[in-house]
Amino acid sequence: MTKSIEERLATLEQENASLRKRITRQNAAWLFSVLALVGGVAVAGVAVKDAVFNSIKAREVVVVDAKGTVRARIGGDVPDAVMAGGRVSKRGDKAAGMIIYDSEGIERGGYVTTDTESNAMITLDSKYRMAAILVAGPDASQTSAMSLITKDSMLDLRADANGSRMTMTDKDGVKFQQPAIAALSPATCGGFREIEKKEPGKRWCQKRYTDAACQACLEGSN
Repeated sequence: MTKSIEERLATLEQENASLRKRITRQNAAWLFSVLALVGGVAVAGVAVKDAVFNSIKAREVVVVDAKGTVRARIGGDVPDAVMAGGRVSKRGDKAAGMIIYDSEGIERGGYVTTDTESNAMITLDSKYRMAAILVAGPDASQTSAMSLITKDSMLDLRADANGSRMTMTDKDGVKFQQPAIAALSPATCGGFREIEKKEPGKRWCQKRYTDAACQACLEGSN
């Protein structure tokens, strides 16, 4: 039997009312979910901020200041140093540890271990080059050195197979050494002989030892 227009309108109104109720319930559920998510994120943020972790494992941790400038870096493979003017200073060996930077992002020092020679080092730099270094070697002899370096001179405290001494040098070589090393150890002498073959006349030995000790080594009497 065909329904009247009035019956059809009544049916549509009932369906619309039911649809509005469903939409209202869905909107309420959606809003509750959003609020719950936001609240959960906020609580999680507070929880992470105040959390204490027993261990954190990472390849690199980078610390930045309020301007976004990198001020410290802890890494398993730290990058080469970037000095004033953007000049890149090669490390010469892979290193792991902590590097510190100034407000311009220029490297100003670090505490690292090197991969090849396995030296442990603490360095302090000017904006242009290394100014101080403390090194401990890896072997049982406990070779160590501390150097204070300016552009034209160096004060070096060293303890190795050649003995413990204080040495002052300038661009021309050793100016003072106490106690003076009279004869280089066989290993040290052999190393400088190899260097002299590759770079003759560079006087690398004389930058560490007295001219007399170096001549005795390089001329074969040591």
